[in-house]
Amino acid sequence: MKQRKVFASLVSLVAVMSVVASPQAAAAAECVYSRQDLPLPAGVTSAWTEGSSTNNSRIVGSYDDVNMDRGVLWVNSALRVLPGPVEPFQHVYPEAVNNTSVVVGRQEWRAMSRTAAQAFRYENGTYTFLETAADENSRAVAVNDTGDALGEVWKRENPAERTVVLWPRNGARKSFGPGYPIGVNAQREIVLAVEGWGWIVDGDTGARIALPGARSPMVLDNERVLAYDWRGEGVEGQIAEWDVTGAKVNEHRGGYQPFGRNNSGTVFGTLQPNLGSGPTLWRANSRSPVVADKLPMEHYYGDVTDAATLIGTYQADQQLRPARWLWQCS
Repeated sequence: MKQRKVFASLVSLVAVMSVVASPQAAAAAECVYSRQDLPLPAGVTSAWTEGSSTNNSRIVGSYDDVNMDRGVLWVNSALRVLPGPVEPFQHVYPEAVNNTSVVVGRQEWRAMSRTAAQAFRYENGTYTFLETAADENSRAVAVNDTGDALGEVWKRENPAERTVVLWPRNGARKSFGPGYPIGVNAQREIVLAVEGWGWIVDGDTGARIALPGARSPMVLDNERVLAYDWRGEGVEGQIAEWDVTGAKVNEHRGGYQPFGRNNSGTVFGTLQPNLGSGPTLWRANSRSPVVADKLPMEHYYGDVTDAATLIGTYQADQQLRPARWLWQCS
């Protein structure tokens, strides 16, 4: 999924350039991406996106508040600041949200070389900490529209060994063994990576389906697993799509980091490093770069909505800014 707080250099384009929506629309309209910054709390200058709901009406992010990171929720682009942490935690990191504003993530406390993290579910103004043993750390990274939270736990003395867990809306925590959690849908079909390879796991029965060739980076969006498709030594990789039965259903040549997919089949991601790593859109039988005055950064959460709006984070004046890029046609 999206890794946290990795800064990347960004080359800004001098001017907004025109791109065509599709061959069929070329003669009728000229379309461009127009950036719209998401509102921030008063005095905040740096913030970033962390996740969005399945219909993209909700976006969550974090912001820097005097050396403490705090959480924020945007509902249809309107700002809602999440409450501060429950003591003794110092930082709040929301990582996912569903269509009814249920937010999951972690609260974190740091001192010297020691870190304590606790997964939470937030709704109706209240944080609820999710089941975590006394000798464990935990984080939640995904939530479905039922409120089931997917995440990971690890022993404080051995942070390298992570276990994928599901915190159901009702009932005890379930464990799915070593791996990295990616996403969970409304049917509790879980996507996870084990040693970099993709799997779909039934959250109720534990039955597993391998995704041959699916490597990290990987996301679950609109019932499709998008992942880097490793095709062997010396063969150029790509972003590929698998449905939740494990069948590969599409390929996107030159792709590397997937962000998301909308219901029209448009895929948003980045090119492979040897092709420039730029943010790119794959539509039916076409590939085109995202062209705008500031570009979404690859190391922060991004997605594409059904209206072709992009969600992401850009950098300006050495600060991070969350934004939407609206697809506008003249």
